[in-house]
This record gives sequence, structure tokens and C-alpha cells, in this order.
Amino acid sequence: MSDVTRAGDFWDAEVADPIHTSWMEDLRVRIRINMMIGESELLWPIEWLEKQIGHRKFGRALSIGCGTGPLERQLIERGLCETVDAFDGSVHSLHVARRLAAEHGVGDRIRYFASDFNRPALPRNCYDIVFFHQSLHHVGKLEKLYRAVLMALKPEGYLYLDELVGPSRHEWDDKRIAPHRAALKTIPDQYRLADDLPFPIQPDDPSEAIRSGEIMEQLAIGFRVESMRGYGGNLLSVLYPYFDWKQAPDDLVQQLMIEEDKMLTNEPSYYAVVLARPARWPARLYALWRWFFEPKWKRVLIELGRLMR
Repeated sequence: MSDVTRAGDFWDAEVADPIHTSWMEDLRVRIRINMMIGESELLWPIEWLEKQIGHRKFGRALSIGCGTGPLERQLIERGLCETVDAFDGSVHSLHVARRLAAEHGVGDRIRYFASDFNRPALPRNCYDIVFFHQSLHHVGKLEKLYRAVLMALKPEGYLYLDELVGPSRHEWDDKRIAPHRAALKTIPDQYRLADDLPFPIQPDDPSEAIRSGEIMEQLAIGFRVESMRGYGGNLLSVLYPYFDWKQAPDDLVQQLMIEEDKMLTNEPSYYAVVLARPARWPARLYALWRWFFEPKWKRVLIELGRLMR
């Protein structure tokens, strides 16, 4: 079974019967996230986007990794986009998304379809804006997808990310996770679900954070970042699933927030909202060329390294 198939199976199962705890679903954490995005005011990510673009509205949008469709419904209901194309690798998620879009009265303006993030087939020069909402960090072939998105966007279009841009799954080691483990040890045993903290790598989802640490580096090759706001997650996203929140004292979240703020003085946020524009010529041509050839060079070098061992 391929990693792509396993990832699709994971998300089909997760939609049907969720078993993973999201740090962002805690209202106290959500308020913190929105305050960090808004700097001095509470702003949901979509409100931050509206603030960046002013009164601009978009004709045709693309949402990559739509899940069950909350973003697309919001884009239509807020009047940000006239129509939205949206795809995901989880067929079950798409069934739910279509049903909910119809129930919200926006089903005729959203077109859902199944596709593979790593083998994109997108129309050229078609979209006014492209959205990634917690989906790009599941993409192994970043260069191929960025290339397809750059060609699919109109020259004056936008790219919006609300993403994990922190360490990739292969970058975790004992040194990197040491501060997280130290913070876990300060919490009384009765509130912890584990004595020790494993690397934050989901074995049941092989696509999780597969190349998250390269998202911004690869983005900069073919896009100009116009605005970016980090919203942490450096400690909270890693530790949150390992506490019994029914038993934990009310101030535990605040304690973790204080510790995370200390981490953020020395390292960038693991999560961020980003608004970018396509590079202009000739930088655009260079990006298309580089994203096409660089993965091939890397594969050749890897194979040469194996032969020389």
C-alpha cells in the first residue's frame, strides 16, 4: 500500500470517527491564536485575509485539501469568492462537503472533486486565488504542486496559506524535542497521559508534516510573500494531546502558553497565515524551471550516493 493510499484511508477514517485531539479546538487556545494573528485584536484567519486584501473580491478560487468543506462555504457566504473549485484525497470528506454545501445553500457555487496533492492536474491561468488550509504540510512533492499552482494562478492572483510550517517529521530528534519533554515533566503525573513524549510524528498518517519545514523555502522560489503572521504552536501543538483535559486545572493551558512564549523569543512560529503573489517574469520562469528540474537532480544525487557506498 502506498503512502498516498494510507494517508487517504487515514483521513476517511478520521472524518468518520475522529480519534486525534486538535490543539486549535480548545477555545482558550483559539483566542490566543486569533490574538496573535490580529496582533492587537481578535481576528480569525479569514478576517486577517480580508484585512490584507481590502475590499477585493475574487471570481474563481481553488481550495487544495478541502476536507469537509468549511473554508469553501465560508468563502461563498462571506462574499469573498464567486465560485470555488475544491479537491481532496479523502473521498468520504468530499461526500460530507457536498452534503453540507447543499444544506447551506451554496452547493451550486462549489465544485468538489477528488485528486492527489502530489499529482496535480490544474487548468492554466484560471484562478484568482488559491487556498491551502492545513493541507500543504501533507504534500511530499512540494515542487510539483507549487509549479502547478503558479501556472494555474492568474498573473495578479493570490496564494493564501494557513499552515504548519514548522519542522518536517524527519527533523525531529532528541535535541529538538528536549524543551518539550522538559515542559511535560513539570506537569503533575495525574494530568498527563504519557510519562514521556514521543516525537510528534503520526505513524497512522505518513503524510503528516512530510516536508512542512520546506514550505516557506520552496514558496519563496516562485512567490512574493506580501504578509505573514505566525501564531505559535511550537509547544502547544506538540504537548496538547498528552494531557487529560477533563482532570487538568484551568490554568494549565495558560502555563503552557507562557512557556511557548519563551520558545517564540528564540524561534519562529510552527504555524502561520501567509498571503503571497506570483513572481513576475523572469523570476516566474526561473521558478517553473527550478521546480521541474531540482527534484530530478536530487533523485540522481541520492541514487549516486547509494551506488558509491
